[in-house]
Amino acid sequence: MIPIERIPGNVPTRSWGSAYRELVWALGMSDDFSLDFAGQAARAFAALDTGLAQAGTNKTRLISVQVYLEEIDAQKPVFDAMWADWVGADPAHWPMRSCVQVTFAGGNRIEILATAIRTEPNRTPVDDH
Repeated sequence: MIPIERIPGNVPTRSWGSAYRELVWALGMSDDFSLDFAGQAARAFAALDTGLAQAGTNKTRLISVQVYLEEIDAQKPVFDAMWADWVGADPAHWPMRSCVQVTFAGGNRIEILATAIRTEPNRTPVDDH
């Protein structure tokens, strides 16, 4: 059986991401809910970069991204500017992306869920579970 790899999270029962063969699913969210939206978004991008790297890939290999915002009318213009800086100017690296508004608990303002293809397909698993 081919193992599913897990990127350890900081909350019991949850992972920051998973990988199976060449596919990677990774989550970007802030670890500090006391921050304003821009602060949480910056931490979400950093967490996403870390998770992708731990699974053997990076943002240039994204194929799909879903963005969950607390208040889309106010936050999407700010997010779009941060996204453009983060994702870069090369259209060959731009994934399909959607943004939706959701109701969060506990002060969370943003989550980014990404699917990517590995750049290192034959790497050692993160964690065999």
